[in-house]
Formats: sequence, structure tokens, C-alpha cells
Amino acid sequence: MNNALKLPALPALTSDLLLESGILVDNVFAKLWQQTGMKTILHRAGFNKRSGSSIGEVIYTLSLWLWLKKESIGMFARYSLQGMGKDVLYDTMNRKDLNWRKYHELIACKATKSFRKDIKKAFVVDDSIVQRFGKKMPGISSHFDHTTGRHMMGQQVLTLGLSSEDGFVPLDNELFTSQTKVQSLSEPFKDGRSTVAKRHRTAVQQTKPEMVASMIRRALRAGIEASYFLADAWFGSKAIIRLCQETALTAIVRMKKSKMKYRVTEYTEGKVIKCEMDVKVLYQHSVRKQ
Repeated sequence: MNNALKLPALPALTSDLLLESGILVDNVFAKLWQQTGMKTILHRAGFNKRSGSSIGEVIYTLSLWLWLKKESIGMFARYSLQGMGKDVLYDTMNRKDLNWRKYHELIACKATKSFRKDIKKAFVVDDSIVQRFGKKMPGISSHFDHTTGRHMMGQQVLTLGLSSEDGFVPLDNELFTSQTKVQSLSEPFKDGRSTVAKRHRTAVQQTKPEMVASMIRRALRAGIEASYFLADAWFGSKAIIRLCQETALTAIVRMKKSKMKYRVTEYTEGKVIKCEMDVKVLYQHSVRKQ
């Protein structure tokens, strides 16, 4: 009987690197960490640690764990780490004062600077459902999954990214909590001003269009620019179109086949003609055979 642990396959990029002769994963990751200037980014994001292993060493180890896709931090610490226990990693992940969003934003800014300036760029928004188990797990709710066609308990992750010919960079994300079967917190936050408390209030109180607006405005303030906005039919709403007008983005979205009507203004023989059309009539009028 073979009791050996069966580890999951490494990501394709990691596997390709390791297959090359003379390549050591630790050296590759350490070189990338240094070239990106991660210590400076951590300092700008306000990450710090009073004692023990430095915050840079801890975040480096957590990033390496994510990159290698080990089953758990405990397994990773048992077989891969020396001098740093799993408790240090868990304690860092559970800290409520660390601004992971700012950390992510600074890395995204660094990555998007490598994009060519003369190519077209687009903000891309999409949502996905992560199923969570546990009757007492706080912060989850019921969501309808269009892929499976059924409701499930979990978290809906709303993600904003920047897409171009040079690649795709994830910029921001939010957790959306619906109003159905919400699992409330077992106890309130000790500090309502902490980063975690603020993000939980956003997840519970804001709608998805409001979250999209906040994420895009944060990206623009950070200096990340785009010309287009891409999304599926769920985001084809008045709020999103108004957001694109206010931020000078060209919206490319699939509109819903609903009763909502669109105001169309035409100029014929010097006269202004205004009419309202639903999406089917608008397609026949403006798209079909044009």
C-alpha cells in the first residue's frame, strides 16, 4: 500500500520553467521578487511586523505557497519551510489591519507600466461564485450560479482586470453578499475602522454596480487608464452605462433581452426625431443588415 502524498500538478508556467536545465524555482522567484521591488511595495502599502520573521519574508513565503499551489499552509510549512512555522503564516493572513487591496494595487500598477502606450486597453469585469461549506461560516450567502443552473451557498467574487494585446492584469476585487440566507458574523469586529471591517460593510451594503464604479475609479486614480469597458449581459444596465459616460469609457456590453427601452435620437431632413426601442427593435433598426 502506497501512503505517499499525491501533490497536485504545478501550474504550466512553473512546470515549463522547472523542466529547463539549470533552473531552480527558488532562484527564479527570488529574482522576480527583487526585480519587482516588493520590499518597497510592502512599505508603501503599510505592511509591518514588530518581531520575529520580517514581514517581507512572511509575504514572500505566502506568495511562493500560492504560486506552487500546495494543498494547505500546514503541508507547505511541514515539507518546504525551515525556521518559519505555519502559525506565523496563519497569523499574518488573519491580521485585520493589513491593506491587501493597496498591496495588490501597487503590484498591478507596476505590471501595467510594461504595457505599450499605443495599444488599446480595456477594463474587464466579471463575477464568479466560490462555493463554501459550513453552516456557521460567516459572511456567505445564497447565489444563483448560471453555469450549473442552481443556487449554492458561498461567496460571489467580483473582479476587475485590465486587458490588452500585451496581456491581462487583475486590478481589484470585491466580495458580494446577497440578501438571501445570509450567514451573519458570530461576533462584531473589535475595531470597525479596520480594513477587514470596512470591506465587510462594502460586501453587505453595496450593490454590484456600485462596487464596479468604486473599483474603476480607484484604478483611474492610481494612474491605470483604459479606453473601453467589457462585461457580459448582467452589467448591461443604466448605472454601468452612466459610469462609462462619466469616466470617458466606451462600453461594450451585451444588453439584456428585457422590457427596458433605449432612447434613440435621429436627424432626418433637418428634423429631430426621438423614439424608444427595446433591445430587439433596436437590433432590427441599427444593427441588422447595416
